[in-house]
Amino acid sequence: MPWHGWCHLVVRARLLGLWLALVLVLTALATPARADDGFEWRAPSTCPDAAEMRARVERRLGTPVDATVHGIAIAIHREGNLLVARIDMRGVTVANEMRTLTSARCDDLADAVAVVVARLATEARAADERRAAAGRPASPAVTSAATAAAPAGALADRGASSTAAPGPWGGGVRALVLSGIGSVPRVGIGGELAGFARYHRWFGEVGAARWAQSPRRLVTGAQTPVDIQLTTMLVRAGWLPTHIPLRAWIGGEMGPMTADGLDLVGARMTSNRWIALQAGFGVAWQMSTYARLVGAFEVGAPLVRPTFVLSEGGDIFTPYATTARYSFGLEMGWR
Repeated sequence: MPWHGWCHLVVRARLLGLWLALVLVLTALATPARADDGFEWRAPSTCPDAAEMRARVERRLGTPVDATVHGIAIAIHREGNLLVARIDMRGVTVANEMRTLTSARCDDLADAVAVVVARLATEARAADERRAAAGRPASPAVTSAATAAAPAGALADRGASSTAAPGPWGGGVRALVLSGIGSVPRVGIGGELAGFARYHRWFGEVGAARWAQSPRRLVTGAQTPVDIQLTTMLVRAGWLPTHIPLRAWIGGEMGPMTADGLDLVGARMTSNRWIALQAGFGVAWQMSTYARLVGAFEVGAPLVRPTFVLSEGGDIFTPYATTARYSFGLEMGWR
């Protein structure tokens, strides 16, 4: 073969070798890092590698990573000044969950991811043990993965699952049925409608309440009672945590109290002002994303108490020095 023929063969062989090397490099770059039998890990070069992530998870588990966390895919990328980790748990859970964690530092973000993965592995193992005890085949699927607390400054959870933390603002409206003593004769029945706004764990609200007419008979067995009714405007401010279904508040209310009947001083209808301070606590059961069943207990201390008297003298009714009421109803709004 002529000399130039050998030169062409050598050049072609070198070009073929370079092409194969390029294909291998691109394939390696396109394939996500895999922590052996653990989970898929794709992250910038400044973040811990797959082997380091596996070691962090094992330190929290106390045992080697096994197949209970196989199928988790984690990808980290930058959005502005933050690093964002997306944890795809579809290979492990049956809820098709996708969790999103953010942090300014990749090392903190990796720690947060390790906490979530370790917690998931613990729950998956416990589920397998329960299935084995019940005589059913083990499966790595669990219904959900709880989010554990992350290291300080590490993350803000922006996952789309129902366990995602609520935002700083919330609000809504509430309709309640009231039952109480002390403000009107006998056991009073009424209704309340209020609107509220929340900022972090503090809230404020305004509303209105109206008590049904409550009869007060001048003498036992009298056919014509005096009907007493109370209508108030109210304001409240208090504590409304987002992690537990409790709330507590202080507030006040004011409005007219009216009496309709015979032999009242001055006229058939007499009106006097009612002013009271209140304090209470309540619970809220989350029925759905935007609906809650609420119940509350409240005590009050009247500052101004109307007094209704007969034209000949003698009290018809004076509210108690302390009032108490219970309420329950429906609350609609975002957390």
